Amino acid sequence: MVLMKTAQILGEMQQALRDAEGLFHGGDYAGSAECYTKALELCDSLPNDTTFDRSRFEASCQAGLSAVFGRLDRPFESFAAANKALLFYEANGERYPADIGRWLMAIVNQGTSLAAFHCFGDAQAAFTRAKELFISKGLDTPQNCAWIAMVEGNLATLAAHLAKETE
Repeated sequence: MVLMKTAQILGEMQQALRDAEGLFHGGDYAGSAECYTKALELCDSLPNDTTFDRSRFEASCQAGLSAVFGRLDRPFESFAAANKALLFYEANGERYPADIGRWLMAIVNQGTSLAAFHCFGDAQAAFTRAKELFISKGLDTPQNCAWIAMVEGNLATLAAHLAKETE
């Protein structure tokens, strides 16, 4: 009985994560936030002894929430979610190459939030780190040129802003 309930919860968690991602890509950011939150709540309801990579799942949800909250112009929540995701990815990201996109998303959203807080030097450092990760992982490919251009554009904007501040 408990095994069936655990299996059901795991299935519902995965479905909530898929729904969140679909809603995000469809532009329904509020709906996406609800689904990511539901996935995290379901994860919290699992028994502690469940054999499951809980930290990785939570990091995936938090990376998604960082993007959602960024689109909803909620930089504090985006920053918090990005940092929660980065706690996992900074320690474990190398072990999960399939999650590199989520890791990069969390770094970029952290940088965007820092810029919204007027922490321009820290935002610049985050975007630089994202660009370096793109390059070190061999992700500076034509398929990723839009991401790299966005990061480089953010870096240029921040550099110009910082140059104005020192004048």
